[in-house]
Amino acid sequence: MIEKFGVGNRVKKILITGLPIIGGQLSLVLMGMADTVMVGKLGHTSIAATGLSVSIFFLVSIFGIGLISATTPMITAYRVKNEESILPAFFRDLLITGQLTSILIFICLMIIIIILPQLGQEKEVVKLARPFLLLLAVSVFPMNWYLSGKSVCDGFFITKIPMIITTFALLLNIFFNWIFIYGNLGFTAMGLTGAGLATLLARIFMAVCISIYIFRTEKIGFRIKDTFSGLLSKTNYYKPILKLGVPAGFQFFFEIVAFSGAAIIAGKLGSVQQASHQIAINIASFTFMFAVGISVSGSMYVAEYYAKNDITAARKYGISSLKLIIMVEVIFALIFIFFNKPLTGIYTKELPVLNTASKLLLIAAVFQIVDGMQAISLGLLRGLHDTKIPSYLTFVAYWLIGIPLALFLGLNTKLGIYGIWWALTFSLFFISISATWRFLNKTSSA
Repeated sequence: MIEKFGVGNRVKKILITGLPIIGGQLSLVLMGMADTVMVGKLGHTSIAATGLSVSIFFLVSIFGIGLISATTPMITAYRVKNEESILPAFFRDLLITGQLTSILIFICLMIIIIILPQLGQEKEVVKLARPFLLLLAVSVFPMNWYLSGKSVCDGFFITKIPMIITTFALLLNIFFNWIFIYGNLGFTAMGLTGAGLATLLARIFMAVCISIYIFRTEKIGFRIKDTFSGLLSKTNYYKPILKLGVPAGFQFFFEIVAFSGAAIIAGKLGSVQQASHQIAINIASFTFMFAVGISVSGSMYVAEYYAKNDITAARKYGISSLKLIIMVEVIFALIFIFFNKPLTGIYTKELPVLNTASKLLLIAAVFQIVDGMQAISLGLLRGLHDTKIPSYLTFVAYWLIGIPLALFLGLNTKLGIYGIWWALTFSLFFISISATWRFLNKTSSA
């Protein structure tokens, strides 16, 4: 079937590199799903508090995630150009950039925790959300450390190790949830706060493991002394990291604002709608990780051939990535349509939440196709070191179209929560078309 679709060997290479990335991303999503499912036994208020906290956390922290992830094509390019000797210093500066960004993120989250009662959410939801969000705020430091290491591994086309690390972290997270949420093995039951503690410990584990691998494996060849010896050197790589990473960070930020904003708007409709939104977005996020994996893998090959000045090959890998994600997302769309109630039933048995979340999955069947396309196309552009103009496109899509439309349809029409999701769908459609066109246009000389 793959060969008939006209992508053949390129798709196979993308999958070989991308499947471990997908596996690692799925493990990260499963952590969130495990939190939601295990907290779900405490009632829909706890689910709503989880959704609110996670939405706020990623709203603030996503900029750093985008900034760090944008460096993977840069690392690939340095390797292709036989400039690997500078990579230890590059990694050092990436770690420092990530931790400085983490400090800013932590401060922002502390401010939000203080003003959270003024955001118009239900009092019980806020009461549960604040300690959970505090622990998530602390976890941003090991999270960004791990992501910096992951960018290095991905840049070396070593994608299995991060997958293995996140898989073990997932198992640890579930185990710690069982201990701290419910009070097993002699510990006091902490409820939602226990889920936050479990997440923090899992992220520390990930940061430690990725560091041990990078400094011990010969495949990368970094040494702690070489990496940090030039800490005060005038030769640094902050400028190229920020030049490519800051616009990419804004791309991620503009998108997550739309989705986090949607959760906050949903909260104004009531805890049932907010819980339904959280469940549906959790399921949709699971399938989106396939797009993330293919996007990273595709961008690595685009970056490789772009560094070799082979625009023809870069274009072909980009088109193959787009074709592949369309095939994958159509399959998931059919699953959402025919199995929407069994999927949402995993999270809750409360009928109002179950019925609303099931209907949201029908809309998700549509928007996750264009969501996959926009993830791929923006990733391909990062492979071309093109992040500035795409950041403007995402601003228009999410801030000038998505959020205003969600506010109008969600709060001023009978559509309610469904209107919010249709607004997200329209903004995703805009960015998927515009970013895909830009990639094809920039490689049209091929």
